[in-house]
Amino acid sequence: MKKIKHISSILLAALLIGCESNLDVKPVASIDANEAITDANGLNSALMGLYNEFQSDSYYGRDLYILNELSANDGQRTGTSLDYQQFENHSILSDNANIESFWSSAYGAVNTANNIIERGEGIVMDEAQKNNVIGEAYFMRALAHFDLLKNFGGVPYKSISTQGITGDINPARLSKEEVYTLILQDLATAKEKITIEKGNFFVSNTAVDAFMARVELYYGSELLRNNEDGKSHFQKALDLATSVVDNSKYELEEEFGTIFTSKENNEVIFQLNYSSQDRNRMSYYLSPTSLGGRGEVSYTNGLANSYKKDDARSAFIFQDFPTLDGNGTSKRVAKYQDTANGADPIVILRLAEMYLIQAECHYRIDGLGGATAILEALNAVRDRAITPLTSLGSDPIKTVLDERRWELCFEGHRWNDLVRTDRASSTLGISVNATLYPIPLKEIQTNTSISQDDQNPGY
Repeated sequence: MKKIKHISSILLAALLIGCESNLDVKPVASIDANEAITDANGLNSALMGLYNEFQSDSYYGRDLYILNELSANDGQRTGTSLDYQQFENHSILSDNANIESFWSSAYGAVNTANNIIERGEGIVMDEAQKNNVIGEAYFMRALAHFDLLKNFGGVPYKSISTQGITGDINPARLSKEEVYTLILQDLATAKEKITIEKGNFFVSNTAVDAFMARVELYYGSELLRNNEDGKSHFQKALDLATSVVDNSKYELEEEFGTIFTSKENNEVIFQLNYSSQDRNRMSYYLSPTSLGGRGEVSYTNGLANSYKKDDARSAFIFQDFPTLDGNGTSKRVAKYQDTANGADPIVILRLAEMYLIQAECHYRIDGLGGATAILEALNAVRDRAITPLTSLGSDPIKTVLDERRWELCFEGHRWNDLVRTDRASSTLGISVNATLYPIPLKEIQTNTSISQDDQNPGY
């Protein structure tokens, strides 16, 4: 797309996720892909650059999760950003700076993935390692398109790289169903190619299954919203989540806080790594000035008060920290505590989500006939935090969504959970039109295949 001006060159920075062996790899910027990716070193550097693009402040390094919580009204603006205020008030303008930078960052990552996929096959190197790199690129391409899909609705699916003024720089919007189909095709290819386990800072075969479970859950939910039958997708999501739960090496941590205070834990399937040299801005933005932060966003009382009194998750997330001046304490979202260095990892997939997917899908498939299995899955997650549930209540889906809210807050789920289950309007008191973000104005102005008529309703 013309607006994504950095798509015309590949940012193949080698500084990824704190891997010392890659720190001395010379960054490759503004170099034609055919010149940059010519051997194994170039291909691996490109992969490092791909992960790095997801770490951007306008993507997973800050905005993706913060915008989600502001939109869900579980986060509140406590600073001065007027762009953030638009999300909080559900009155987003199409020229909102965060919207434009998120869109640009996601498609920039897609372009880097496309270059890896297109040029990787011709590289002479160990075949398994080469396939693994290409498989990771397919996964990351799917992830970026999914992040766009769940926030903007149907979007262009970029599967060909763009260099300079060549390539398809003006792709049209596709339907949601078309995008879901292409995402699942990419993930199927990733599943075939990824065979090497490199740790949870990289995509693994288990991560593919876990992400496919999430995508199938969303796809089934989308069909259900349109009064179509989504059961086959809920069944696929259930099967995939169950496979991860039963057959992978991952286990739920005994202590909830360990997930976020120890990079080496048993629960996280895939996360982005950061360091003081390659930092994110989550803790800085979510911490008050008394704790060394910017104080731009915090949690709402509505979120904090929604937890049961004895829930250990609440005790961890909303704990007190000593202020820098030593005169008292303040609170922050304790999933992100490293304000000074910005080195908190950003969790993308973890095992608890798989149990929660199981619970939701059991209900979507079997209704209350699956109550035993639903409670078993929910209580597996609750066990480390609070007493088990014995009833699903009068609204089982709300019960599941509440558990997802309490378990996964500030991990990028709540807003999209409300939207995909068609509960955003009633829960937040907003227009249906506000449940999608606007296509960025710059995209409409520069992409000849997208006009104002293609804009989401209400914008």
